[in-house]
Amino acid sequence: MHLTANRFRRAPLAPTALAALTILLFVGCTSKSNPKTSEDAKPTRAAQPGDFDGGTYCAQTFLQGPATAQPLHFSNKITESDQSLKSKDFQADLSGDSVDLVHRDTWLATDQDKKFFEETSKFTDPKIVRREINNGMAVETVTNHATRSDGVSWRGVVVSIAQGGTPWGLFIYKPMVSRVGDEAVNGFDTVKYAVDTTHESSTDKSASLLRNLADYNITGTAWVLKNMNCVLQYDITDERTGTDGKVNKTHYEGAVTKK
Repeated sequence: MHLTANRFRRAPLAPTALAALTILLFVGCTSKSNPKTSEDAKPTRAAQPGDFDGGTYCAQTFLQGPATAQPLHFSNKITESDQSLKSKDFQADLSGDSVDLVHRDTWLATDQDKKFFEETSKFTDPKIVRREINNGMAVETVTNHATRSDGVSWRGVVVSIAQGGTPWGLFIYKPMVSRVGDEAVNGFDTVKYAVDTTHESSTDKSASLLRNLADYNITGTAWVLKNMNCVLQYDITDERTGTDGKVNKTHYEGAVTKK
């Protein structure tokens, strides 16, 4: 039985060292809560059997699984309303046992950024890393090609997309979600979910998060691939109000498409 409202589950993650750069690689392990036995049981914050994992995205699932017969494109973006924070854009193409990733960060340039960009331009290979200042914005673009036989590089791409470009971290706080219904997306069979915390009280929200904030709200939609139980596409906004009244919005959007 599906409940009309439930909670995202996120798998705990563990760090792994990557060569040439330190990235946190997270490995999931989950435990399911027992189902309600009463027909009159109300939805609770505990995850129910069959819920999808709000921390598992299909880009990660496809990259970690066997080679797919169909080439795929992954698009994952994070847009910050505060320009001093990095907005991120991940565009990756998976074909057989190879993947090409272009990762672009954009933020408001400081004098220190300008100096660093100028100094590193003498040593970095622009085919791999390109840094430039455009209209006062710092733009850093990193191009990466990896093959499945090179485990370190391959895991680096997985981590970059799955942990750096998706809203997995939001679901640590188990925002309330509702199942909307089945929907075909980009040729995939999915289940659509809506997330909206605007009607929740402060006591319903995570106390650990609200210690540093006056309020936060997570709203949007996510489409979950039926046969793999991973998030195929999403459009989610995280709005946070600081104790000083300052509001910052982070918008997440991502999709997997067939080429």
